[in-house]
Amino acid sequence: MTNQESPINPQSLAANFLDAISVPLLACDGQERIVFVNPAAASQLGVKVGMSLVEPLPKLAEAIGNFRRSATSNPPLTILRGASAPYLAMLSTVKDADGQKLTLCLLPPAPSIPDSDRRVLDFEALTLELHAIIDSSSDGLFVCDGDANVIRVNPASERIHKRMASEMVGRNMRELIPEGFIDRSAALEASLQKKVVSLLQNMPNGRKLISIGTPVFDQSGELIRVVVSERDITEIDKLQRELENQEAIKDQFRHQMLEMQQAEFEGRKIIARSPNMIKALRQALKVAAADSSVLILGESGVGKGVVADMIHSNSQRADRPLIKINCGAIPESLIEAELFGYEKGAFTGASPGGKPGQFELAHEGILFLDEIAELPLAAQVKLLRFLEDGRITRLGGTEERKLDVRVLAATHRDLEEMIEQRTFRLDLYYRLNVIPIHVPAVRERKDCLVPLIRHYIDHFSAINKVSKRLTRAALEALANYSFPGNVRELMNISERLVVMSETEVVDLADLPSQVAGSVRTGVPEDLDWPETMTLQQALEAVERNLLARARERYRNQTMIAEALGVNQSTIARKLKRYGLS
Repeated sequence: MTNQESPINPQSLAANFLDAISVPLLACDGQERIVFVNPAAASQLGVKVGMSLVEPLPKLAEAIGNFRRSATSNPPLTILRGASAPYLAMLSTVKDADGQKLTLCLLPPAPSIPDSDRRVLDFEALTLELHAIIDSSSDGLFVCDGDANVIRVNPASERIHKRMASEMVGRNMRELIPEGFIDRSAALEASLQKKVVSLLQNMPNGRKLISIGTPVFDQSGELIRVVVSERDITEIDKLQRELENQEAIKDQFRHQMLEMQQAEFEGRKIIARSPNMIKALRQALKVAAADSSVLILGESGVGKGVVADMIHSNSQRADRPLIKINCGAIPESLIEAELFGYEKGAFTGASPGGKPGQFELAHEGILFLDEIAELPLAAQVKLLRFLEDGRITRLGGTEERKLDVRVLAATHRDLEEMIEQRTFRLDLYYRLNVIPIHVPAVRERKDCLVPLIRHYIDHFSAINKVSKRLTRAALEALANYSFPGNVRELMNISERLVVMSETEVVDLADLPSQVAGSVRTGVPEDLDWPETMTLQQALEAVERNLLARARERYRNQTMIAEALGVNQSTIARKLKRYGLS
């Protein structure tokens, strides 16, 4: 009888083999719960079946999570450091008898790895780390190739666009735009322009995104990738505007002005949040009900015409004409005929039937004489006579005409100085200056600047059917500019930015040179200290001026201290020192 060997059980042989190897080996399920360990893993790592991998080996659990998310077909090799020495994690996916996916981890010691392999492993570890960073970013990130084909999308982008990565990966941006995925693609434009592109994007659900497409080039200068970061700014935009509105109603004056801002004059909103501008508009509303002459004073471009509109719209003559005349725009030889009219044959070239002047056209209404300082002395005499008795005589005529016209005048010049120079009549000045209203320059209306800038950017964007938005840096630069041309210059700059900026987001580089230049200097444009003044004297002068302004703005020393960032005792001491207490 021959001795026959017993057949070998393959499952038993595999189990004996796994138990016999000296390298730690373990397997875990999708929840990082250990389902298998060999003796080497149990003794060297202190793990056992049923235990969660997160607590004893958190780095290994993290590497396994990254491995699952990467969905790579090649088992990654990751160097991890244990309690005593580094070891190598060789990861792969297997299935158990029920078809459930498990992650198999072979953990040989790392020191035995050759240097070349070590570099490969370090690279693979870095790859996994980059994947983890991309996936954990709160900003949306997606990566395209040089032709704008999507090759990776992180979870944040999935949430922003409410689409799974599988719906976007492998597709070209040229296909996704017509489907309404986005209205414009920063990735596509960056791939075409070969430079960083910033876009303000409108989503189908009414939300807004800031998208920045950054091209990536290889060593030969070829475009290989475009990385797009995107952030939902809908809530930020709403909050920013809400904060601005809350800032505008901090005190009683601003609260009152918000109601007045609802009135529009020729399609333009009056935006007033600075106390001095609010004061001017309150005066205009008050004098509108009367029938007195008003002299509107202020620099060119501050909006004197808008104040005249406001007076007319709120007066008893609102349903009658408002005639506007720029005295500086009419030749001196024609100004009398233009204002008071003329009879036939009054001068060479006169209309055969004569012509009524602007005073007659404004009968029962209001005549607004802008740039009144440019009125010739001869015409000043006739204007004075009308203001005294309400009568005019046409040029070349003898018949007096009784008219009912309210006169508003405006100028940017110093009339009192002109009186001294005998270029403006003193008696006319007193007739016009019954109720003076001073309209402050833009540089004196700091609280109005940001709302004004935003209003005109939105206004010209609507006219040009585009969407433009200022960065915080650009807005701050504009808010710190002195605007020597006042509102007129502000409107021109706003229109230029809307029309000429290449991207939807207007940044510092898009600003005109005079605005950007004032930012670079870092000091006020009107800072001109006398040469004899020492640094200490200059500092004391600035400090005293600042305290005086703060004392006018705030009700008590505590509020001044809070606004200036010092304690109350310091404010009390300095007020006493400068004689302001």
